[in-house]
Amino acid sequence: MLHLLVLSVSFLTVVLFTVGIYNFLFASRLAVLQRLETYTLDEQAFEEIEANRGEGIRRELLKMMGMLGKFFSRGSKMADLQITLIQAHMLMRAEEFIGLVLFFGAGVFFFIYLLMGNVWAASLIGLLSFKLPGIYINIKKNKRMLTLNLQLPEALNLISNGLRAGYSFTQAMAVVSREMQPPISYEFGRVLKENALGKTMDDALMNFSRRTDNEDIDLFITALLIQRQVGGNLAEILDNIGHTIRERVRIQGEIKTLTAQGRMSAIIIVALPIGVAAFISVLNPEYMLPLIQEPLGRIMIGMAALSQFIGIVFIRRIVNIEI
Repeated sequence: MLHLLVLSVSFLTVVLFTVGIYNFLFASRLAVLQRLETYTLDEQAFEEIEANRGEGIRRELLKMMGMLGKFFSRGSKMADLQITLIQAHMLMRAEEFIGLVLFFGAGVFFFIYLLMGNVWAASLIGLLSFKLPGIYINIKKNKRMLTLNLQLPEALNLISNGLRAGYSFTQAMAVVSREMQPPISYEFGRVLKENALGKTMDDALMNFSRRTDNEDIDLFITALLIQRQVGGNLAEILDNIGHTIRERVRIQGEIKTLTAQGRMSAIIIVALPIGVAAFISVLNPEYMLPLIQEPLGRIMIGMAALSQFIGIVFIRRIVNIEI
């Protein structure tokens, strides 16, 4: 029991240390980005942030992370990773993120090796830890996209009311950027800034679509681009889109409620065997040793894990209903 406690505390130490390094390295970028209130897919903002970085240890560490990431990364994947980082609002280059992931995985490997003295266990846990930053990025991205999705109907309603009041489309968007909360206010403000700096409104809206990767925002931008080409009552179009998005959100909530039992079943399927095995291991460690030491026991563990995986896949397909 004490060994598991020490292992958990050590892993938490590595995680907190990595988070501390991230905050130390990218604090200046956060300040610059907050002043600029900008999200971008091109290199211009990153060059501005690079020019405003501090000298000394922070710059050298950033350079080291970038060089490490470039050495172990593939060029074909860097653009997609950079877009994902921007969508998750992570203030770093793709190379620096890869370098930070490698540093985190190496740190976990050395901590586990020093605690357990088993290079195979340390290697396995170290390899698994490489996935944790990517999982965190995806969780943060999905959370931000969900917030945008919930804010979009209200933003469309503000724009529609502004158009009826006599505002132009850009003036109505400016109202959204001033009155609403992030992230929707930052995104609309970014569209206005790009347009003010020389990009056409169509290009700025397409950049907005790429930055968000959201179906409802794509629907809004597509309808807006078509209206700008063929004409029509924009306020009425935005009202219809807002109504469609609200109904979709409502139906998604109902589906989530109706499928809650299935999702809970999947959680129990995964957690129950692990919990029972951990409980028995604490009460009687020798009882579980044959399951780990004997070849037949390891085969049984593998078959059980495969069966659980298949069950989870089927449950996800049942409860995952597209709208």
